[in-house]
Amino acid sequence: MRLFLLALILPFLVACKTSPYGDVPKELASKVRTFEDVVRWGALEKMYLFLDKEEQQGVKVPEGLSNVRVTSYEVASPITKLEEGRWSQTAVIDYVLVDRQIVRKVIDQQVWVSDDEDGKIWYRGNPVPQFQ
Repeated sequence: MRLFLLALILPFLVACKTSPYGDVPKELASKVRTFEDVVRWGALEKMYLFLDKEEQQGVKVPEGLSNVRVTSYEVASPITKLEEGRWSQTAVIDYVLVDRQIVRKVIDQQVWVSDDEDGKIWYRGNPVPQFQ
């Protein structure tokens, strides 16, 4: 009988697994995952597309990003709410400068901002990490 009850309850317990993003708005979670994918796959010039449209105009993409190969992207602290429309996350990015085979690490303190009332549009509210 106990085995039968366990078999009956187990699918419900598995289905109740919580999201790793908790109460994070789904649009924000999607944007953060996309940013992570961009960095992991080495399309570093595309990081600047996550900035606010106005800020994108004043930022020049640095040269030499093609010399950077990302070897690891680890979330050091999960997405946490700072205030309404502002969330943060910390990631640790390991990378190699290909021409010199130098291994480096950068700690990326991300701030994500949404100005619209629905929280549908998110952008990075602080500069992207520098790979030097």
